[in-house]
Amino acid sequence: MGVAVRVLALDIGVGTCDVLLYDSGRRLENCTRMVLPSPTRLLAARVEEAAARGDIFVTGHTVGGGPFSRAVRRALAAGRKVYMTPAAALSIRNNLEDVASLGIETVPSPPHGFTGTTVTADELDLKPLAEFLTRHGEDIQDLDGVAVAVQDHGTYRVGESNRKTRLAHMRARLEADPFPTALAFTSTEVTEVFPRLASASRRLREQFPDCRVLVMDTSPAAVAGCLEDPVVAGCARGNLLLVNAGNGHTLACILSGGKVLGLLEHHTRRLDPGAFAGYLHLFCDGEARDEDPFMAEGHGLFYLAEPPGWGALDLIAVTGPNRGMLEGTGLDPYYPAPGGDMMMTGPMGLVSAYRQRSGGRAGRP
Repeated sequence: MGVAVRVLALDIGVGTCDVLLYDSGRRLENCTRMVLPSPTRLLAARVEEAAARGDIFVTGHTVGGGPFSRAVRRALAAGRKVYMTPAAALSIRNNLEDVASLGIETVPSPPHGFTGTTVTADELDLKPLAEFLTRHGEDIQDLDGVAVAVQDHGTYRVGESNRKTRLAHMRARLEADPFPTALAFTSTEVTEVFPRLASASRRLREQFPDCRVLVMDTSPAAVAGCLEDPVVAGCARGNLLLVNAGNGHTLACILSGGKVLGLLEHHTRRLDPGAFAGYLHLFCDGEARDEDPFMAEGHGLFYLAEPPGWGALDLIAVTGPNRGMLEGTGLDPYYPAPGGDMMMTGPMGLVSAYRQRSGGRAGRP
């Protein structure tokens, strides 16, 4: 047996932050894991508290929007002035001109005479987690790698759809390498085209300078994690439909022989389960189109190759906190649970990507 590899994997979503301290020398079931509230919800609460007192200056890093972004907009609607550093402002929209159009002033520091509250945006301050784990006998300063999944739409020009831009970035990456783990980036690969991923990579490098760092989008991390479930892995050479029903977005992915043939992404809250189940039939038959009315409020879809057809699927697997949305629709899906825990699907996808990108080696990339 070789030297054990230890990887800290964090999947940061809209609702939760799922943490896995992976150790190849232990059974997966014995690896430390936890599900925490999402940092964006905690940050939103701090913004609400600050807005109740007065104006706000937000500094820090590019983090997840969602509840945080909505809290900022509510502060603006209440008549509060909101100032943000450029990095923090990209948490609201991935284009600073669009941020300005909302009424947010982008500044490098608080304006002269500012008497409001300063809020720091930082979803990857891992000191509290490290202290907690240390008290329970786990040392995360002796890691081989650290990996994080966050959603990043990618930058876009004014007038472009950030939803479509996100899918265009995914497609370009997958056209070069059609495997889900192709959507993972090492610290030397990630660019400012993905400001949140780049910010996450920098924060990890600051705190773990001797570790390999990997960043990945949450949706493909979940797809890669599904393939770590033994039942799904047993069908991986065949034709699969994998669905990640997240708190914010739902992604469906057609794979054949492990390669991505098609990808679809929509907003979970906009999906009617019955209509979505029917549309998945069209998607797998190669008959869905990005311009379909069903996709009007979604991120979009694309095909990289002709899909095998609904009747040729070997398995339909659904994961994510809203995986029950397709119950009663006639799909009869399988629910993956790597290591016996559905909430570890994203972290296990990160571990899989880490193993593939590093060959399980320790040290810097």
